[in-house]
Amino acid sequence: MDNEKDNSRDYVVRLFYKSQPEVSKAALLDEMQKYSEGFAPRDGKRDSDRLDFRHPKFVTNIGGKSVGATWSIQTEEIEYPGDLTPYMPALEQSWLWDDAEKSVGDCEHQLVVLDQTASNMRPLERLQMMQNLVAGLISVAKCDAIYWEATEQFIEPKSFVEGLHEFKAKPWKAPGALNVRVARVVGYGERRDDDSRDIIIDSLGLGILGWPDFQCHFRGLDWREIQQIIFENALDVFEHGPRLQDGQAFTSVNSNQVWKCRFEESLLGPPRKVIDIDPGIPYCAGMRYAVTAGVYVK
Repeated sequence: MDNEKDNSRDYVVRLFYKSQPEVSKAALLDEMQKYSEGFAPRDGKRDSDRLDFRHPKFVTNIGGKSVGATWSIQTEEIEYPGDLTPYMPALEQSWLWDDAEKSVGDCEHQLVVLDQTASNMRPLERLQMMQNLVAGLISVAKCDAIYWEATEQFIEPKSFVEGLHEFKAKPWKAPGALNVRVARVVGYGERRDDDSRDIIIDSLGLGILGWPDFQCHFRGLDWREIQQIIFENALDVFEHGPRLQDGQAFTSVNSNQVWKCRFEESLLGPPRKVIDIDPGIPYCAGMRYAVTAGVYVK
């Protein structure tokens, strides 16, 4: 399956700060040797202001040219400090940090961590490098909140660091790597229906790494059970790679019923390929291609 449109995107994580952060490049390089020996500055200088990095292990040949993955850290101001409006969708989907709003609302500065030309890295290596860089950066410049933009959720810094150590052997279980979103559909096309019972649940975290995410558009089922099904299937992909095939059947929430899945374009952004879970009649929701609006629920 062609998933180039997904993993060609930069993997982005934003660290939020109440006070202007100061990053020692030399200290960060020393810290990163604990996580990934060989991590080095692109300009070859430990004491310059350029926070751009490379790793000799992650180099590939594209069109006869040697191209390596790179990572950069950029300093930005938060455009409207205290205004949570731009972040409400992510805050409402931040299942691991219920009271994130206060910490996020108090922040005025951010460090933007992103990888570039990294789409040819192995999925788990790409994820781990980003996790390690974020952990290393937190060690030298402690932050107040983490916005894991790649999976659209806020993470408490302490929980992230603790989770990364706890799940060292399975980094996809660490906070931030995976998110399962829940959205209530409030309209199809030009029609708005505030009483709609249709719900879309999807995963974020697989597509950007080159694997298909999951989604299910349904009604009349317990959304928590569907969320758990998608969560467990997404974890299985992280651990074993994609195993479901187009049209394949698998056991549903009811052991007496079999559902089917198929490859589709995602209903909710960002655009990507997904494995769509079809719960069948009477639970499936129609006009999937025409969904134009959703309200997040928690």
